[in-house]
Amino acid sequence: MNALYYFTRSIKNEILKLKSTFTLWLAVISAVFIPVIYFFYYILKYKSLIPADGINPWEKFMTQQIMVSCSLLTPLFIVLITSLIIQIEHKSSALKYLFSLPVPKWSIYFGKLTVSVLLVSFIYILFFLAMLIVGSIVGLIHNELNFLDYFPNYQKPLKLVFRSFFSILGIIGIQFWISFRIKNFIAPLGIGIILVISGLIVYKTGESLYFPYAYSSISLFPLSLEESTISLWFPKVTFISLSYFITFSILGFLSIRRMNIK
Repeated sequence: MNALYYFTRSIKNEILKLKSTFTLWLAVISAVFIPVIYFFYYILKYKSLIPADGINPWEKFMTQQIMVSCSLLTPLFIVLITSLIIQIEHKSSALKYLFSLPVPKWSIYFGKLTVSVLLVSFIYILFFLAMLIVGSIVGLIHNELNFLDYFPNYQKPLKLVFRSFFSILGIIGIQFWISFRIKNFIAPLGIGIILVISGLIVYKTGESLYFPYAYSSISLFPLSLEESTISLWFPKVTFISLSYFITFSILGFLSIRRMNIK
């Protein structure tokens, strides 16, 4: 009972901290950035985007945004947001104070980690809703695009978003661990950005299965033919990503247990 109390209390405290920082606004920006870009693109270039008769425009509209956002921008924003969440404590030297309180260290660490995962979940949910809202507004402005004549086909976009979310859990675990270990904000951020870009370069190679920063791209552009139809909610790469997340979460906790608070 005490363990659950400390854990939920830690989560509530972390959420309250986010409200007074730019991190929450950054999450909103990262979620709506691509939908806003596509809004202006469809408004200005609508004549070349009018679908053929009988074609549902929603699938192309949503799938393209997911491919662009979840393969590059979302991992980059996750690196930035994760670094910012820990930097709040490093900047004010609050970690030593937190760990000196009569509160289990594990509740502090896993409370922060849980809030990081919840914040990323919020980004994905808001991103999906933003695509639907933008498509509806575009349809109201330009009826010839037929957005209001068809109901969105959620199956493929939802699977893509779902696969992408689980594929980036490994990045969250690694960046969280790095940010805890390194007090300097620039270093974890720079490392993360370099690794995300490297993931984009190597994701088509077989060795990319061992490189978690490539998993978001692999989840959207599968390497194997059996997963190329996007028929699976949990392809192999999501399980590997989850393994990385668990491993680095444990490593991070073991690190803070030995942290000197004096």
